[in-house]
Amino acid sequence: MTIESTNAIGAYNAALKRLSEAPGNSSDATNVNDFSAMVKNFAVSAVEVGKKSEIQSAAAAAGQADLNSVVMAVSEAELTLNTVVAVRDKVMEAYREILRMPI
Repeated sequence: MTIESTNAIGAYNAALKRLSEAPGNSSDATNVNDFSAMVKNFAVSAVEVGKKSEIQSAAAAAGQADLNSVVMAVSEAELTLNTVVAVRDKVMEAYREILRMPI
């Protein structure tokens, strides 16, 4: 589970970096900027939750953290990852529906 979470967090970090570096990200449309800002903030907060969980787990391995705080951090990271995966699945489903639309 930890390796999968780390891989997912790394992938979302890379996607966030590509999103911020992509040319043409500065559109004049307000709705597009609001949506992209919302997605970016969601991705950043998901990554931060994952980092917090990793820090708590490392502290627990070193014997420097309370077990309850570690369990809470890992549970929060798992819930966040499940939410990110669910949102990704919905976006992919919507994209597939758009592709199926007749022209």
